[in-house]
Amino acid sequence: MTHDALVAFGANLGDGEAVFQEIETRFMRDFGKVRSSPLFRTKAVTLSAGSAPEPDYWNAVIQVQVPQNWKPGEFLDRLLALEKELGRIRTGSPQEHWSARTADLDLLLWDDQFLDAAPHLVLPHPMMAWRRFVLEPACRIVPDRLHPLTGQTLAEMLAVLKKREEREELTDGDPFLLWDSMEPVPQELLERSRMQKCPILARRWVCRNGESSETFRKLLQLLRKPPNTERTA
Repeated sequence: MTHDALVAFGANLGDGEAVFQEIETRFMRDFGKVRSSPLFRTKAVTLSAGSAPEPDYWNAVIQVQVPQNWKPGEFLDRLLALEKELGRIRTGSPQEHWSARTADLDLLLWDDQFLDAAPHLVLPHPMMAWRRFVLEPACRIVPDRLHPLTGQTLAEMLAVLKKREEREELTDGDPFLLWDSMEPVPQELLERSRMQKCPILARRWVCRNGESSETFRKLLQLLRKPPNTERTA
C-alpha cells in the first residue's frame, strides 16, 4: 500500500531541465514508482507593481507513490530538503513566496486528504485551482484525479480556467469562495465548496511567512482578472 502524492515542480533560475531530471532520478531512487508530465514553459508574474521581469519558468507535475507509513508533513519536509540540496535558499521573507527560484516543489495532493496545518501545510494545495501551469501538466498524467474539496476532476478545473481565459469581461462573479481571515475555514464553507464545485480562497491558507493583508488584497486583484495562459506565481 502507498500514498498517492502529486507534486508540482517549478524553476526559473539555472538549468531547469537538468534540475527536473535530477528530481525525477531522486524520486525514482527513493520511492520507485514515479510518473511525470512533460515540462511546460511559462511566464513569471509577481505581485509587485513595476518590478523587473523575471526569467520564464519550467513547470511540470510528478506523481509519486509514497510508502504507507509516511505522513504528508514528512514528505513535505523531504521536498523542502531536496529544494535546498538543489540550491533553493529560503529566507523566510514575505516576498520570497513570489520570487525566482532554482527549484520549487509544492505538494498538491496526498490521496484524497484535506488537511489544514497552516502555515506549514495545507492540502489540497490552496492555489492549484487558479494555476494553469499546475493544472495543465497535471492533466497530462492524472486528468481524472479528484480535488478533495470541490469534487471536480483536474480536467474539469482546467476547463473552467480555460473558459475564463476566453472572456474579455467576467460576469459570473469571483472564481472562488472567499475566506478573508486567519481563523480556520468553517465547515459550512467547506461544504459549499463541494456543493457549488467552487474552490476556496482563504487568507489563512495562502498568507505565509508573515505576508500581510495587503499581499492578500493584491492576490485577490490578480485572481479576479481573466487568467493569463503564461502566468506563474
